[in-house]
Amino acid sequence: MQDKPFWEQLYADMAVSTFSKGPTVDVNEFYHVFPQNAQVLDVGCGEGRNSIFMAKLGNTVDAFDVSENGIAKAKEIARQMGVQVNFFVCDLGKFAFEKEYDVILSHGVLHLPCKEVRDRFIAEMQSHTRVGGYNVVGIFINRLPATPDNAPYIHSLFDVGELPEKYKDWEMVHHLEGTFKDSHPGDIHHEHAFERIIAKRVV
Repeated sequence: MQDKPFWEQLYADMAVSTFSKGPTVDVNEFYHVFPQNAQVLDVGCGEGRNSIFMAKLGNTVDAFDVSENGIAKAKEIARQMGVQVNFFVCDLGKFAFEKEYDVILSHGVLHLPCKEVRDRFIAEMQSHTRVGGYNVVGIFINRLPATPDNAPYIHSLFDVGELPEKYKDWEMVHHLEGTFKDSHPGDIHHEHAFERIIAKRVV
């Protein structure tokens, strides 16, 4: 497991929460503006923190991650909570959209693949979001370098302002850029530069 990112080992441990429990800050703050009874896609869902939260609100949620450990853990957490989520294992670069969504979530994922793959995926996200629907995206930017343990897996840190520029034709509901420090089980500590948006498709 040492040749894999730190989160893989933590995903395999049902006794710990790898990132944190409950939804991400932006989802928790803005979920009330999303359509109700929505079709939701969670890209790179990890342990399912946003997927499960959105499903508990009565939405229909598809959620995938490349990590088999992450998906197994998400399924077990959802089972324990009595929540229905369509969790499945998939590589972002191989995911094929088969329907449109009201809300597409992607946190901490799109900086991992190469630029060509992530730019193509963002375009697919946008074209498969219904008019009036939302993209909720959080990524790492190059204001700070990737941390040494993450660097082998991060292939396309975004430039500052690159993400909102891709949504210039959408209504920007929320935009925040900055740095943060976080800690994970196993005495793992990081500092990241991030940018996140919530954008509404208007045409």
